[in-house]
Order: sequence, then structure tokens, then C-alpha cells
Amino acid sequence: MSPRVGLDDARIMQAAASIANETGLQSVTLATLAKQLNVRPPSLYNHVNGLPEIRNKLTLLGLQGLQAVMHEAVSKQKQPESGAIPALAIAYAKYAIEHPGLYEATININAREHSEEIQQKAAELVDLVSNGLRPFLPSADEADLIHAVRGFRSLLHGYTSLILSGGFNMAVDRDESFLYMIRAYMAGIQRQSVL
Repeated sequence: MSPRVGLDDARIMQAAASIANETGLQSVTLATLAKQLNVRPPSLYNHVNGLPEIRNKLTLLGLQGLQAVMHEAVSKQKQPESGAIPALAIAYAKYAIEHPGLYEATININAREHSEEIQQKAAELVDLVSNGLRPFLPSADEADLIHAVRGFRSLLHGYTSLILSGGFNMAVDRDESFLYMIRAYMAGIQRQSVL
């Protein structure tokens, strides 16, 4: 059976990303995707090998999108060493909030379920953050740097998760709270590095 005219990988993944961002990653099924594309579920098998392939492609799209906005944010910094971390943090949070389904797909990367390409993209993101943190931790070894990256990611994920679940409704500006948290974290890891 030949592929349906007008249905291709790009269109399928655009629809899958739209469903993920609107109703959550778990809402992406062959049935919901077929309905969104106005085709029968078996028609999708002319283009993809099933739901695991679609989920992997969503993970890759999410990682590529996150990396692109974070890389762009750092490249626009006039003082890359001092401004990289706040810029990375703001770009990360903005992407996660604007693309919640694709962001959700990037959370748990592991060798058993994800391709080498996905693992490489995830490693590139870690390198991007490590390079931003390194000037603040000049004497840190690789293990300390990974601890700092994990702490940074945990802060960003916690913040964005709370926003996505409807948190932070007090009158105080949440963006100011975000920057306060990032500054406090940076001061803390710098202090830790001299102990």
C-alpha cells in the first residue's frame, strides 16, 4: 500500500507535537494522531513503525528545540561568562512553558529506550550548561561540575513544573522569583567551590 498523499513524516510529527503540547505526552497515541490527521490508524504505519518511534522522534524534537533556544540565548550575551547561566535558565524555562509536551519528552533519557542520536543530543545539552557553569567553578572536577549541572536542572524543572501545574499565583512577580533563585544558586555553588 502506498503512503497517503499529503501525509509525510513532517506532518505526522507536527501533529504529534501539537497533541503533546496541548494535552500532554501521554495523549499521543496512534488513535489520537490518526484522528488529528483525519486518517485511519493503520495508515500511519506507512510512515512510522509505531508509537515508540513517534515518542522517540518527539524526544529528539524536544531536545533539538531546547538546545536551539539555549544556544541562541548564550550566543546573544555580551558578557558570556557572567550572563550565560541566567540566559540559559530563562531560555530553558520559556521553552518548557511554551512547549510542555515536547519538554516532557526530554525528561528521562536512557540508553535502553533511546537512540544514540537522542543520547548525543542530551549530552550536548549537558555540555552547554557545563560550559556556562565552568567559569563559576574554576577548580571543580568533572564530578563537581555534574553535581552543579544536576542542581541547576532540578531548579529549572521544579520551577517550570510548578508553573505548568498552575503554581505561583501570588502577586509577587514570578519571573523575579526565578531570577532570585538562579542568583542564589550561583552564589551557593561559588561558595561551595571554595570550601
